[in-house]
Amino acid sequence: MPVSIAATPAKTATPRKRRTRKATPAAKPQTVVKTVKVKKPVAAKPVAKVSRPSDSRLISFDRYVKDFNQRWAIHQWEINELVKDISQGVSFVTPYHAELVKTVKQWTV
Repeated sequence: MPVSIAATPAKTATPRKRRTRKATPAAKPQTVVKTVKVKKPVAAKPVAKVSRPSDSRLISFDRYVKDFNQRWAIHQWEINELVKDISQGVSFVTPYHAELVKTVKQWTV
């Protein structure tokens, strides 16, 4: 059954009060005093003269070549060991990789 709604008397709405900002106090002029320290110029220190060591302290060319060859041999040995380790790692991972590829192909197909 339809019911009529009685009109309610219109209320006179008072305007909403908006928040007002507080007035900022006027900035007082401040006097700023800066003190600057004057540094005295520093005299440059004389550079010590570097002299070449005497020939008796230098190693001979033959000894230098021998040392270089030893260092190169050590470097080559380290590189060969690195290649062996990497190849062992690849051979260890290869079957797992193949199995993973088969599994992923089954999911996508």
